[in-house]
Amino acid sequence: MKNTSIEFCLISDEKEENSQVRRFFRVPVSDKESVRVRIRQKEYGVSNISRGGIGIGPGSRPEFESGEILVDCELILANDRINGLTGKIIHCSSADTGQLRYGIQWIDLQTGQAQALDEIISRMKRLVLENNDRKISKIQETKT
Repeated sequence: MKNTSIEFCLISDEKEENSQVRRFFRVPVSDKESVRVRIRQKEYGVSNISRGGIGIGPGSRPEFESGEILVDCELILANDRINGLTGKIIHCSSADTGQLRYGIQWIDLQTGQAQALDEIISRMKRLVLENNDRKISKIQETKT
């Protein structure tokens, strides 16, 4: 064997400075028309939502750059709207279809915005669990 092998690096137990840790439960949005976000006068379907932010795409064709700050965003739900949100593009990846997915983190949330998001997310979580959108009943039955 003439080629050198890949070297293994030890993983540190210490927290890395730039590591991203998911702190909020993400609720999947099965109906992309029911939750939308308006950014720069264009609307995009939301694929998942949490108090910390949203995921958009695939299917949307925004032209955002990683780290970009998005001001005056509006989160649009069936009976609720949250205006004046500021987001930051923290994630961009390719879906199986080749289209891009974006992760937007809310920054500088005002107290009223945070409370409104908490209420909306709580309602959505209940609906997902009641409707069993993840179809986990068979898994639950086998564990009991």
